[in-house]
Amino acid sequence: MKMLTASLFLFLALGFLTLGTVGAQTSVPTKLVEILDPAFEEILSPDAVLKTVFPGDRSFMEGPTWVVGRPGHLIFSDIPKNVIYELGPDGKVFVVVDKIHTGDVAPTASNTGRPMLTGADGTAVDKEGRITYVEFTGGRVIRVEKDGTRTVMASEFEGKRFNNPDDLVYKSDGALYWTDLPPRGTEPRPNFVPFGGVYRIKNGKLDLLSKDYRPNGIAFSPDEKYLYITDSPRKLVRFDVQRDGTLANGHIFVNLGSDPRPGNPDGLKTDKDGNVYTAGPGGLWVFSPAGKHIASLNAPAGTRSFVNFTFGGDDGKTMYMTTPEALFSVEFKTSRR
Repeated sequence: MKMLTASLFLFLALGFLTLGTVGAQTSVPTKLVEILDPAFEEILSPDAVLKTVFPGDRSFMEGPTWVVGRPGHLIFSDIPKNVIYELGPDGKVFVVVDKIHTGDVAPTASNTGRPMLTGADGTAVDKEGRITYVEFTGGRVIRVEKDGTRTVMASEFEGKRFNNPDDLVYKSDGALYWTDLPPRGTEPRPNFVPFGGVYRIKNGKLDLLSKDYRPNGIAFSPDEKYLYITDSPRKLVRFDVQRDGTLANGHIFVNLGSDPRPGNPDGLKTDKDGNVYTAGPGGLWVFSPAGKHIASLNAPAGTRSFVNFTFGGDDGKTMYMTTPEALFSVEFKTSRR
């Protein structure tokens, strides 16, 4: 375990370091919504507007998670800035976790010319309200305790380090499921796990549940009968969740095909009706529980695609979405949580 830095405690004492304020959100002039199934118009207006919530600065925004409370708030990560932010009810953005990557592994170079990807990727919150995150470059799964110390929940499998943990989700029984990307590049890394995997941590025990795919995003269906993952380059995979929490019958749920627009499946979420949302070519794709493509949300001009997203707001009607460049939001007609 590592103590939070003295600077972070200073932020806490002073009401946190304020980085920006939402204030009057500006609309991004992009036709956002494409409805492919008319029934989806009961959920999201075809005239919905994308709003800029927090612009980045040489950033790569990721890992948005809504923390339920009275009122609730949003957390999200900025990988190259090596921090996790909180967006408060008053619209102020401040650091809640800093110095995530400590330099024991060389940062992963971005192939987009952006800064090195050093810090947290996906985030989650457990039943006790503790922030949990995957450390992209350091290859660890970390939980921040109530007193600010950090617990390493997992850092290796069978004596080998994880590659790039990417996303995570808690099951209702408290078990943590998460993904680790497969090795990148051609240079041998004998001390690292030689495959991409889906893992579970339950009661302190680490289990490998699948190594048959190239996993990234991860999400349960609302009844937890299914677990979905994104599979590079452009597929979604669905597993049956067994009574003991293990996975079976992994199969291709949908194939996003050869859409010429840039962007691959990344973040993944489901809503209360079982619809499946994934980052994909050109933005965000929505599928019914049967795998029918029912809607798309187009990324704003100047960015390749959305990266990750979550349903937030105390009424569950706000979707927060990240691109490498910024944090955005869009309002749904009905609660999606």
